[in-house]
Amino acid sequence: MSADLTQGAIGKWLYKLTAPMVVGILAIFLFNLVDTYFIGLLGTKPLAAVSFTFPVTMLIMNLAIGLSIATGAITARSLGQKNQEQARVWVTASLYLALVIGLVMGCLGLIFQSSIFRLLGADDALLPTIAEYMNWWLGGCVVLIILVVVNASIRATGNTKLPSYMMMASAVLNGIFDPLLIFGIGPFPELGIQGAAIATVLSWSVAFIGLFRYLLKRDLICLSIPPALLDHWRQLIKLGLPASLTNMLGPLANGIIVAWVADYGVHAVAAYGVGSRIEPLALIVVMAFTASLPPFVGQNHGAGSESRIESALIKSMQFVFIWQLLVYALLSVMAVPISSLFSDEPKVQHIIQTFIYIVPLSYFAVGFVLVSTATINALHKTHWSLNINLVRLCVLYIPCAWIGHTLAGLDGLFWGCAIGNLLMGGIILLLFRRMRRHPSMRQRLLSA
Repeated sequence: MSADLTQGAIGKWLYKLTAPMVVGILAIFLFNLVDTYFIGLLGTKPLAAVSFTFPVTMLIMNLAIGLSIATGAITARSLGQKNQEQARVWVTASLYLALVIGLVMGCLGLIFQSSIFRLLGADDALLPTIAEYMNWWLGGCVVLIILVVVNASIRATGNTKLPSYMMMASAVLNGIFDPLLIFGIGPFPELGIQGAAIATVLSWSVAFIGLFRYLLKRDLICLSIPPALLDHWRQLIKLGLPASLTNMLGPLANGIIVAWVADYGVHAVAAYGVGSRIEPLALIVVMAFTASLPPFVGQNHGAGSESRIESALIKSMQFVFIWQLLVYALLSVMAVPISSLFSDEPKVQHIIQTFIYIVPLSYFAVGFVLVSTATINALHKTHWSLNINLVRLCVLYIPCAWIGHTLAGLDGLFWGCAIGNLLMGGIILLLFRRMRRHPSMRQRLLSA
């Protein structure tokens, strides 16, 4: 039922796991890019409105990812220990927890959204437009959270193809629904920015139905409530909460950056919103590694094959360094056409281009952090990842961005973001070098 990742060539397994995940993660971020493109056709105000929503939507998305990290790590380790029934119980408990979290987050978001977006710097004139999008998005976020956990459960078995292809099909549907519902083509109503949110929720639902049917067919889930459900939830929260906090730090930091960018006007916010959506696309291969490493690390951890874990991490970081420099070169060449694609206003285009020339230079360092923390999470040391990201964002990224913002305006803010990323990448390399030289530190990481 599941692939045995504890045997065979490491590089071959990393490729087989990662290649399909590139497709799946591309699909996830195409949701945002497609929405941004069509909303941009409505004008600068709707584009600025959806840019303000990005920190909030990513906050919830990363909460879901935190739970999925716990689910994937425990499930993969159970499978590495050849305990199929235990894996089945963990998957079921995780999905029930995802349902509860999704309902709670949706309700809280709907109640407090006006206060949240005022805190992010949105003015009262923009709040109704933001609400048009977020009312639907928050109403459907329970589907998103469950979908992310379902994806992780299937990936833990070594099957990365099905979740990836299903997410790509969902992204295609989103691309079809968007223009129909936003602009009212044919028999469909013209819903504007609301249409983008409705299209996204509908597409999530299609992917969820397809993947949930697979879980049932493969007997990876039971519909009845598993015994000791609350005990399972406590263990999932113990492992998943630090991972969720780790993943939520990014959107929180982004929210602070958005508030500073808002000082430069609506054009700057619109441009930064585009840049925020380019970033995950530029890091798509790294994201694929962070999704494919946990099942590999988890199964090998369960089987006691620590040397394979270390070798996989080294190969991943070497690849990330070369790949992200190539991505930066491509983005630099394509900066002008990319900016023209998302806006026809020269001021917005100029800021988008400036962002592309500066911030992506540091993405290889971001890749080092993401690959390392994905490995650490799979080893059930999610609190280590939390500490790493606290240093990255609170000690380096945000202070460097503030210094740049204070001394050199918007360009300085972008340079500060890049410098903060580069400094953290250097720290990761130093920590990894120290771990390889000190067996006691390595043993602490690999201990159960």
